[in-house]
Amino acid sequence: MKKTYFLLCLLLVSGIGVKTIAQTDPGTANLTHQWTFDDGTTKDVVGTANGTLTGAATIASKALVTLNGGYLTLPSTDIGINSYAEITTESWFTSGLGLNTGYTMLSYFGNTTGTVGTDYISMSAARGDGFSRAAISTGNTSTPWATENGVNSSKYDDGLLHHMVSVFDANGVTFYIDGVQVGNTPFTGTNAINSIGTQFGYLAKGGYTGDPTWKGSIHKFSLYNKALTPDNILYLFQHGPEKDAVITSTVSSLAFDETYPAETFNVTSSNLTSPITVAVPAGVLLINASGNPVTSIPQNTANVSVTAIFDGTVAVNGNITFTSGSTVETIPVKSASDVACYTPLYTDNISKNLNADPGLNSLATYVGWGTRAVSTIITDPTNVYCGAASMKVGDGVASGTGSLDLPITTITPLTATTNDTVVLFKKNTVYRVKAMVRTMDGSFQIGAFGTDPDIITPINTGGVWKAVDFKFSTGANMTKTPGMYFNNYACTGTSAFIDNWEVYEAKDPVITTTVKSYVADDKSGKNFKISTLGANLKADITVTAPAGITVSPTTILKNLTTPQVITATYDGTTDVAGNIVLTSDTVIVKIAVTSDKTSAACFTPLYTDRPNLNADPYLNNLSMFGGWGGQSIVSALTQPDSVFCGTHSGRILSAGSIDIVLTGKLRPNTSYISKAKVRTFGGKFQLGIYGVATADITDSIDTNGNWQDFTFQFSTSSTLTAAYGLYFNNFKRSGTRGFIDNWEIYRNDTVTAVANVKDLFENIYVQNGKIVAEFDLDNSTVVQFALYSVQGTLVSEERISGVQGRNRKVFDAVLPSGVYLVKMTQNGQTSLRKLVK
Repeated sequence: MKKTYFLLCLLLVSGIGVKTIAQTDPGTANLTHQWTFDDGTTKDVVGTANGTLTGAATIASKALVTLNGGYLTLPSTDIGINSYAEITTESWFTSGLGLNTGYTMLSYFGNTTGTVGTDYISMSAARGDGFSRAAISTGNTSTPWATENGVNSSKYDDGLLHHMVSVFDANGVTFYIDGVQVGNTPFTGTNAINSIGTQFGYLAKGGYTGDPTWKGSIHKFSLYNKALTPDNILYLFQHGPEKDAVITSTVSSLAFDETYPAETFNVTSSNLTSPITVAVPAGVLLINASGNPVTSIPQNTANVSVTAIFDGTVAVNGNITFTSGSTVETIPVKSASDVACYTPLYTDNISKNLNADPGLNSLATYVGWGTRAVSTIITDPTNVYCGAASMKVGDGVASGTGSLDLPITTITPLTATTNDTVVLFKKNTVYRVKAMVRTMDGSFQIGAFGTDPDIITPINTGGVWKAVDFKFSTGANMTKTPGMYFNNYACTGTSAFIDNWEVYEAKDPVITTTVKSYVADDKSGKNFKISTLGANLKADITVTAPAGITVSPTTILKNLTTPQVITATYDGTTDVAGNIVLTSDTVIVKIAVTSDKTSAACFTPLYTDRPNLNADPYLNNLSMFGGWGGQSIVSALTQPDSVFCGTHSGRILSAGSIDIVLTGKLRPNTSYISKAKVRTFGGKFQLGIYGVATADITDSIDTNGNWQDFTFQFSTSSTLTAAYGLYFNNFKRSGTRGFIDNWEIYRNDTVTAVANVKDLFENIYVQNGKIVAEFDLDNSTVVQFALYSVQGTLVSEERISGVQGRNRKVFDAVLPSGVYLVKMTQNGQTSLRKLVK
């Protein structure tokens, strides 16, 4: 009777109407596996598929607890879920309150291809798009999300106890939440149960490697090889997650300081025979939603909300204890002071820190992806810089990428059903960022996105805490949802910590630049541009450069409202090692500049007798290329391992493309060859050509992090489109990061060398504005002529039927003054002559 009343209350709390529906016990005949965690282990209490705790996951209070990160790995090959004719997955869970803002999964069975989950079934309580979901996708390894069959419902990240069931059978996928069916979707395309992969099985994690783990407590998870009926599922819901007495909470520990003095959590109990008594340590007060002190909680009640408050004076090191008979739930509590180790940059009432959680205490303030967790003075005291907590990104293994993202926006309700996103960053404004960072085994980066341009600040602290303090300016074309990030995407580090993260509109005099350093070379890296903006300056900005570099302009007016562009030019000969210096009164900004003339030592062109149609083979200047998405140029000065040759290379992060625009440079019905040095991570990238045939021509490569040659050949069709070009990208490919260098493209049907038996030309000259060639032939034959500009552009092609003896050819083309190359070919012999007109 007590349990029925408890679950009736849960139905009402969850907003679900109660109907009189038949309940049928599904029994255990089709129950193949079940993890209850009641004995404090990950044992499969029905089968033999015992789980393995991974990362920071623990077992506590008869539940799998992942509040601090981690997940449970299941032996998916042993389970063999694709052998089931029908599948039912059942989960009882309590989320951490507001901790699951990304694309998380409660359960996952399937494969991973590159970084993408494939051939899977999954169940999610909270996703980044604001839904819960049960889904299947099989047979699509490139874009599996596009062919999912699934059912969406409301997001459940409320810190409350819930019951979720997914059913996969001949009718498709059906989704149940708290005993009620919320929808059904039939299978389409290649989606089928027998195609589900058996590479991975997870609780609190999905197969997409960039997605965060789910944070909360899973009280029970069950697998059936049968499609349970609605009355079976209602029976399971009404009988609850536990058979034994249990008290659970949505926090496993509490850490407080002056900037984070309180936390709200929920307490749930079942199968108790007496009320819960509550004990708190000195310095901590526990109150209910009405603000009254809590000394007891009724037994067998779900989701009782309480708030623990630190008084800020007494040093706390104890436990909050919930006791009912022999059943006890203990929450360790500890306090620390951050007064001595954290002094905000600005303490006036005008300068507002745009980070509401500078002490890095709660994941609820942040979004992001991958592996992220709170490290506290209880769970990981050696990795807290200041106060009660810090944040950890990554898990110390190569696949443990992650990003802690701080949205610089706020959501303001407009009506009862709509919201408005208010951007806190302003356009064309200078901001200052400071944080304490500790990288453990390589580089991370901290920066801003959506700010026009995006800001990237690499950092490698070598395992010690160091301050990151930098300024940047936003542009005129910010996105609607800008923010900041701390991550290891495309970096070498696998774990790092951050604390004391501050973001302000700068109030002190500052100068910002988009370029922090540059390596100039004697090839296509002679010119580069620097965008700069000043704020709160007392004097105009003067710009000086070291010998070998000239800059224009040399003076910029102070406090202009739009960024100004400085063009820097290298003379190509001077050995440069110095700084471009921007000075305004006492404000000085230095941009380190060095020169490099070693490109020729590591790059031997594929051909030397014809022009490379890529004007910037060394990938020095992004303005020389087209493309889209996460494209950039990286420097050997800051990322030497990502540059194959010379000073720079091209980089694709996440999704993007670097394109060589070839419009006007290619000929119909002609063969071409492209060669490049390529380095890829996470899977395949592709080299391709668009606009020269009825469809794009592509080839793909996966170098597994090594530099490799990538040679790509193609032929144009008889008709070229209005725009065409070559590209390097990961569109519909699995790779997540790619680099390209030494990128060449040549016409491939040209003779590779001048192979004269004798010089075929007798004479060549200009007459009446036209080129005239005179030559002798031993026999009558067809003679072909090709006329090129000195830059290698084909200007004209002509042919004649030559006769034995002296011949004379007047070219039809009327040409402007300039330098030209004339190529003559007959019977496999070729001659070249240069002519000045």
